[in-house]
Amino acid sequence: MEKTKELPRKDCGIIDSHAHVVSEFFGEEREEVIRRSFENGVVQMVNPGVVLDNVDELKDIAERHANLFFATGLHPHEAKDWTDKCAEEIERASQHPKAVGVGECGLDFFYNNSDHDSQKRAFAAQCELAKRLNKPVIVHCRDAWQEVFDILEESGAGTSDDSLKGVFHCFTGAPEHLPKIAELGFYVSFSGIVTFPNAKALQEAARQVPEDKILVETDCPFLAPQKVRGSKNEPRYVWYVAEKLAELRGSTVESIATAAMVNTRKLFKLPEPV
Repeated sequence: MEKTKELPRKDCGIIDSHAHVVSEFFGEEREEVIRRSFENGVVQMVNPGVVLDNVDELKDIAERHANLFFATGLHPHEAKDWTDKCAEEIERASQHPKAVGVGECGLDFFYNNSDHDSQKRAFAAQCELAKRLNKPVIVHCRDAWQEVFDILEESGAGTSDDSLKGVFHCFTGAPEHLPKIAELGFYVSFSGIVTFPNAKALQEAARQVPEDKILVETDCPFLAPQKVRGSKNEPRYVWYVAEKLAELRGSTVESIATAAMVNTRKLFKLPEPV
């Protein structure tokens, strides 16, 4: 608990736009992690799925906590298992009043846990579903930038009101990817990776993303920020991401947290916290 005292938390509050707070990762401590997060200034969080067999748990968690929301999708690691039934399950789950997005989905050509064709097929199907449901898509991209851009473009991403909307979650790209992301009208979400000393290209990109397109996240339990490296990540540590972004951009933690909250609520159509 000593690490909690080091948090650069501010009274403005902050939103963790992408956290995996489920029993698979936190076991019996799940509810305690959520409680600690809210007590430490996390005013809302989005809890996306990566598989489809825990949808009931995601719903249950959201129903227990007024300021916690969820999304449903199939991660590219599991894309080999995609069928039409998966689309039906995502659409059914998306009817829940606290379902705010489709994903986490995308392409991961770094680990290649599913073959490339299966990944592309599953991602394109989920983008099509998100567009039809008028919900943002939460994009995972590793070593597949052009392929992701192509699928998003084909799926109707853009800057007009009726375009497919979404976010590049846990962004691992570089400045050269930002013009296309801007053209697609997508948001960029930074995780604890931006605090790592060797993440130079990512840090340069963090300086360049427009303020009205920045989100912050933990992607917990993974990728704990540098100041708590070695710990299991949890939503309250999202403050360290905001702190690093403020340092990189010559801004303040309050400004980053506030901008990210405005952007997250706009993207996911979140209500004001209660």
